[in-house]
Amino acid sequence: MHARHSEHLTSEDCVFLTGIFERECGRLFPVPATVRLYIGENSDSFLIEEKIPDTIQKAVSVNTSLSTPKYSSGFLVLPLKLAGGKKAFFIFSDTDPVLLKKFSPSWLFDFQDMLQRHLELVKQVYIDPETGLYNRRALDYFLEHAAYGQAPCALFLINIYFLRRSTRGSFFKVRYLAGLLSAISPGILFFLGQGVFALLVDKKNKQERLACGHRLQKRLKREGLRKVHIACSSVRKGDKHIFDETQEALAVAERRGPFGLCDTAALQGTESGPFALPEGKSLRKLRRLWRGVDSFSLILFTRETSAQSFDSLSTLLTPLLSEEEHGVPLSFDQFFVFLPTLSSSRLESRVKKLTTSINTPDRLPVSAGFCFFPCLQFTKTDAIRNCRKAIMHGGFYGSGSVVAFDHLSLNVSGDWYFDEGDFRQAVREYSQGLKLHPGEKNLLNSLGVALMEMNRYYAAITSFNEVLQKDPDNHMALINLGYAYQLQGNDAAALKHFEKAFAVQYHSGIAGTDVFLQLSRLYCRAGHYKEALPVLSRWQQVKESDGEFMLHRLLGKASVETGRISQATESLQRALQLYPHDVESMSMLGLLYVEQEEGEEAGLLLLEKALSIDETNSESWYRLARALMHLNREKEALDGVRKSLRLRRGNARAMFLHGKILADMKRIKQARDVLNRLVKMKGARNIEKRKAERLLSTLAEQNRIDIR
Repeated sequence: MHARHSEHLTSEDCVFLTGIFERECGRLFPVPATVRLYIGENSDSFLIEEKIPDTIQKAVSVNTSLSTPKYSSGFLVLPLKLAGGKKAFFIFSDTDPVLLKKFSPSWLFDFQDMLQRHLELVKQVYIDPETGLYNRRALDYFLEHAAYGQAPCALFLINIYFLRRSTRGSFFKVRYLAGLLSAISPGILFFLGQGVFALLVDKKNKQERLACGHRLQKRLKREGLRKVHIACSSVRKGDKHIFDETQEALAVAERRGPFGLCDTAALQGTESGPFALPEGKSLRKLRRLWRGVDSFSLILFTRETSAQSFDSLSTLLTPLLSEEEHGVPLSFDQFFVFLPTLSSSRLESRVKKLTTSINTPDRLPVSAGFCFFPCLQFTKTDAIRNCRKAIMHGGFYGSGSVVAFDHLSLNVSGDWYFDEGDFRQAVREYSQGLKLHPGEKNLLNSLGVALMEMNRYYAAITSFNEVLQKDPDNHMALINLGYAYQLQGNDAAALKHFEKAFAVQYHSGIAGTDVFLQLSRLYCRAGHYKEALPVLSRWQQVKESDGEFMLHRLLGKASVETGRISQATESLQRALQLYPHDVESMSMLGLLYVEQEEGEEAGLLLLEKALSIDETNSESWYRLARALMHLNREKEALDGVRKSLRLRRGNARAMFLHGKILADMKRIKQARDVLNRLVKMKGARNIEKRKAERLLSTLAEQNRIDIR
């Protein structure tokens, strides 16, 4: 759902508030009847699971083009007017048809009109007035009632932290975030207050939910947010505690780092599933075996669940063990073997021999993972987890693999923790892997990315630089290093590494659009618009890039600054189609309309709308002032540019505009003061300084002429 929800009814309202609308319609209708609300076939909501019965479909299909009530196939069909030309119908049944037909067409029409207005008012009870999103009451209703008759979906809680300088600024920031989330979220969005949003999406399994959570965090992070916590869960029919569980998962996500992520599946046990310790006597037996032993080897044999149609692994392996080897069954399909420490080659040979003996063509393949103790700072109990990590590592080689626990196993387990959103544990896994294999490139890259998720940019930069010392053209390290420098605020260093990553990607044919976004944005930020255009052009050529509003916003900005007005207008209009509340695109397009004299009224309306969304945006005030200056409304322009500079004192373009307005108003001394400050200002672009110097020269020449 998009922010600033329309007061008019939408197909989404009819899907989401079906039960409420049916209840209100039945309450207002003067005759007892069963009332059902059906959405037209043009609705693609993922919440719709129930198919329209054939008898109802027949009545509705006859009336798809009608806008007034009508009797059909024994039912009274009452159409509902929805935004966007979509359709919904109330169907009245289980009442005397003769009684229904006593209602005159004019009365039914009046009832339809009254019901429409009443439902529009009812809807507002479930809308947050500040953001226009559904509110907590709407979410509670869905989870308590509607969810149990709808298609399976997932619930996300998104807690966004931002600097609150003032109450007024907080309101604008919340509205901005609501618009941003509406543009990037794939489902129904809610605002719960205090920077917390909820989201319902069509993600049924854990992997899909976690992937969606990572995508949301990545998009929010690149917008400059430094802390975003996300929790997710499946919405299960009949589970009235799902919101409380998701809140618990959000608390876990907060402990996992600035960008922590947690699925409620992680709350089911104190230890992560694939690396959990065995319970009961199996664990006690292993501890008895290694008690007082300084070194040992441990092997875990496992196979996919067999439905017990074969012999257990214990039955297969126990006869093959020597006197010094001890078997410990965990389950029907899992079996530990404890044995004295052997050399690496001898242990691997022994594991392969045992595996080969039981991996016959008539049986399910058995995989094995093994480890040694001592190893680094791992405890004896950790040996169990290390065997499990070796098994996960072996999953990349297929069933029947034999894998020793090593640095790659820790890379795999670190990736698992990273995907789960537990970045602190991921850092520990990658760091341990680097102790086993110092300088390994994949581990260094992975460690750096995990450190960035914890806002530890200096440490991340160190990891990426180590990779580049060994492999100067490592594409991922170049991108990651550029991104780390950018988040650190060092745009010059970031630009250098993104440029090299772009060159490597061009010559190597590597896929991906991250470098296009970061490089073009940095070029635009630095005022290098000509350099940004070829990068944006490459981005445009990527399949499905048209749906990325940042591409069109940046292309619009670069086109404006390089005089490609037609391209700029088209790109900014497309950006607003994808993200109707994008303040940057809105204000740029408004200024373009005014300066190109394509619609003064429409342009000013867009500029004012941008400020109504975010009144704290310095660039929006600058663009409004520039538009007013073009319209010879100097006093209003002066107010606007001063507001821009109050919000951002170092805005060089606004400073130059300020000086120019003062000069046009014949306030020469004030104009000179402003322009001289701009010329001396550190960090201002040379282009702005040169413009200021030229204007100062013009003012000086005019002053000499006036004196003569």
